Amino acid sequence: MEIKKAKSQKQKLQRVNSILEAAEALFTENQASELPSAIQIANKAGVAKGTLYIYFSTKEAIFLALLERHTQNWIADFESQLRQYESVTVNDICQYLANYWQKTPAMGELNRMADALLINNVEEKIYSSFQTKIINDLKRIVPSVKSLNTDVESSQWLELILQSQQLLTLAWQNANPRHARASKQIKTFDMLSTNLLTPFWTNLVELKKEKPKEKSTWRKLLGN
Repeated sequence: MEIKKAKSQKQKLQRVNSILEAAEALFTENQASELPSAIQIANKAGVAKGTLYIYFSTKEAIFLALLERHTQNWIADFESQLRQYESVTVNDICQYLANYWQKTPAMGELNRMADALLINNVEEKIYSSFQTKIINDLKRIVPSVKSLNTDVESSQWLELILQSQQLLTLAWQNANPRHARASKQIKTFDMLSTNLLTPFWTNLVELKKEKPKEKSTWRKLLGN
């Protein structure tokens, strides 16, 4: 089968999308137990192995790009739910944050692998670009959550959203262990994520900015 070279920007984007879709399909078929090989991904996408490496330096870079795509979708999903209602509770927020992970198991599995497998096997510039894009995408949510408590600085909200992704990863790992635990009853992702997220979101939503102490009468008279 002859594989035509992508020339236009649109064709290149379509080629990248076909590679990502093929990688995710294989990842799902493997039940996220391991990453498929580069040749498996190339065959599934209908491209030569060499063509795959034109767009991605390693197979891990493909899955890092998939994680970036899912993170963008997670952000959009959370923001959409947040804007549906004028008033939301901390419990609502925790549920909104977890919903995409429950609907899309690949999100949890890719985050599980991120530090140990994906990030350690890509070039530094690729990882740096990934981090920058994720931070910029997360910043989009800040105006929406800032309305929950205007006393809280934007940087604090951004830090909490980043922390939420880490907490959701922890909840996912504990709710979906690689090996069965005979002695322990496994808690659900919904329960674990709520338990982990609630204290941190409650803290910021209820945080009050300290007001400067008023000067005593004699200090006012002295101009101090």
